[in-house]
Amino acid sequence: MSAPLSGDLPTYLMVGPARHGVVRHARSMAAALHRLGLRVPVINLPDVPALRAWAVGRAASVGTGRAPSPGPALSAGPVHVDVTDALFGATPDEAVRVLTESLPDRTTLTLHDVPQPAEGVVRFARRARAYAELTRWAAGTVVSSRHEFALLEELLPGGLAGAPHGPTAVVPLPVEDRRACASPGPVDAVVAGQHPAGGPAGGPSGVPCGGLAADVVLLGFLYPGKGHAEALDALALLRDRGVPGPRRVTALGAVASGHEPLVDELHRRARTAGLDFRVSGFVPDGALDSVLRSAGIPFAAHHNVSASGSLAAWMSVGRRALVPSSRYVREMERLRPGTLTLVEPASGEGSPVAALAAGIAAATADPGLTRIRPTASLGPGPEDAAQLLAAFWRQAHG
Repeated sequence: MSAPLSGDLPTYLMVGPARHGVVRHARSMAAALHRLGLRVPVINLPDVPALRAWAVGRAASVGTGRAPSPGPALSAGPVHVDVTDALFGATPDEAVRVLTESLPDRTTLTLHDVPQPAEGVVRFARRARAYAELTRWAAGTVVSSRHEFALLEELLPGGLAGAPHGPTAVVPLPVEDRRACASPGPVDAVVAGQHPAGGPAGGPSGVPCGGLAADVVLLGFLYPGKGHAEALDALALLRDRGVPGPRRVTALGAVASGHEPLVDELHRRARTAGLDFRVSGFVPDGALDSVLRSAGIPFAAHHNVSASGSLAAWMSVGRRALVPSSRYVREMERLRPGTLTLVEPASGEGSPVAALAAGIAAATADPGLTRIRPTASLGPGPEDAAQLLAAFWRQAHG
């Protein structure tokens, strides 16, 4: 591979809790860059106060020419940061202030969770304004899908061509192929369900993962619009019609902070339909692959999805998730053919729940539909994505 930059590599700055999906993605990208021989300096900061302290220390060290002690190495060179607005402020406007006041002018960004109108008029307007401002401010911007690229372009008057700063690139979320790494063994009680102090909010803890093979299973933080309600409604429809199907939905993961009441709401929804619902709590990395392989029907129906780490996790272990069709998931199916099962309402069918129910019924009758063929490609992988990011840096900083 050719050198990515004519000067120093950017410092890869990671801000937020270690278990947050955006931080995990950044860590994976930095590791892939290192495997390619690109020794990107990495700094991990747990929160916004730590970022502000880093910014003060960096300014002082650049001004005096002396590195602070103790503390991470600081450089006057470029910086790259993965951003979702919620990590940097209570409001989108606050996130913009934190980022633009704390980061140097030569900062490039990977923007996650790009705003889209389906979020609702007020929320969309606030987030759209913030993301447009960040794009105009940054030395260059990365997004994770062409769908997000189109969304971002719609936020800017005159489109991305009218942005005053650097290039914009699409670097798809990578999928690490771990299909050959399966380890046999039971998965009962492998999930501790414990949440460290200061970690993500958790629902019920200590829930075992036994019996997953009979369940519809969703992965990731539990919050409204993630698809848990749709999964229960689809199972209820099958039950009403007398069609064989699972009788339980399992949510693999912790409850997103502030959404704890949703657990009781989903339990009530399940009971009303004669179904069961459970939340595992946090699934340790060492157990996750085994848990995903043992799941009955992988299911992902989150609203407004524009890039999905949970879909990548299912793919990585050879599982083919059931997903409602959208511009983003159609893009992913074109990128990695045969790795998703897309469902769309049949002609004249008013409810998308009916299409999901039909997909669940089909997967119940033929479990092979939930498995990716061994010959299917999962690329681009981590090193492929790292190559694309390095090429973007050549444009922005070379």
